[in-house]
Amino acid sequence: MKLEDFELVKKYSSLFEDMKNTMQDSIKHAEGDVYTHTQMVLDSILKTEEWNTFSKTEQDILFLTVLFHDICKPHTLTHEPDGSISHPSHARRGAQLTRQILDKENYDFDTIYKVFQTIFYHGYPFWAYAKDNPQKSMILTSLLSNNKWLYAFGKADLGGRICPDWEEWQYRLEVFKELGVENDCFDNPYAFHSNYDRFEYFRKDNNFPNTQLYQDYDFEITMLCGLPASGKDSYIVEMNEDLPIVSMDDLRKELKIKPTDNQGKIIQEAKERSREYCRKKQSFIWNATNLTKQVRGSLISIWLPYKPKIKIVFLHKNINQLVKDNRSREESDIVPTKKIWEMHNRLEFPDIQEAHDVIFLEKS
Repeated sequence: MKLEDFELVKKYSSLFEDMKNTMQDSIKHAEGDVYTHTQMVLDSILKTEEWNTFSKTEQDILFLTVLFHDICKPHTLTHEPDGSISHPSHARRGAQLTRQILDKENYDFDTIYKVFQTIFYHGYPFWAYAKDNPQKSMILTSLLSNNKWLYAFGKADLGGRICPDWEEWQYRLEVFKELGVENDCFDNPYAFHSNYDRFEYFRKDNNFPNTQLYQDYDFEITMLCGLPASGKDSYIVEMNEDLPIVSMDDLRKELKIKPTDNQGKIIQEAKERSREYCRKKQSFIWNATNLTKQVRGSLISIWLPYKPKIKIVFLHKNINQLVKDNRSREESDIVPTKKIWEMHNRLEFPDIQEAHDVIFLEKS
């Protein structure tokens, strides 16, 4: 099987041509350019003993991971002072670019999410014991991706590499597997007693994963997350709960501030209203795009001292359909298409470290 046999490789040929023209470190990757490495990884993964144990869906996820795992090495090529070559943050940037591509190509959300997370964490198996808390890293990847996928991909990634310390990397990979088996999360997500226990485990440094905590909630905050026209307002109607709503759009209308104006006043007013509800222990809905971890985290840090249960609801609508639906909204609600694409590019999926409950809904 050749890379050029895949339709996505043909369609995004310019990205893969860049890979052909991007060299890797001559010691760590003596096989040469990124494209050659990727072809070798593809050949290698089909030979792993794990491959035939995976379902067709899992194999498709791993095929996509192979194709795109190093897609951003050309964009991150760095010549170090000692003469070596590195590609810092290529996994993070590659995961984001792959998410954008798969969404544009109308892949279902579950596939997009799993490929994103597997590319994002594809290097973890080789660095498991270099992490501050290897157990926590292993549990995290079991929840966001699948450690058996990462292990099989790691074997293929290593099979696509020519280097003098190959056996050292292979040893690290086996250590990763053993760590997953020991923590009962190699081929399954780690099982916490509750979502509250899971959230507190990732939030604090001194918690143990099997600790069963008293669930200390006083009220609930539902944070909606998604691009404009993704269905957040419709979801609120479907909730059918008589809860107060803090809405950026509503505040703009109330304060007569245009979306193109400075939004500082809107943000401060929204935060203050949320604090008022928190002080009253009043459950409420926070309705805004909330596209990045930084934005979500800044809000959650304000709310947590009041002891709420925090639920993030991420609403995904295929980007092509979303752009079309946005054009059919009332004129005052239409977001410029260019702006939609800019927001789509910087979107960051919420994950289970951010809130007590994280729910993903795919909207049509």
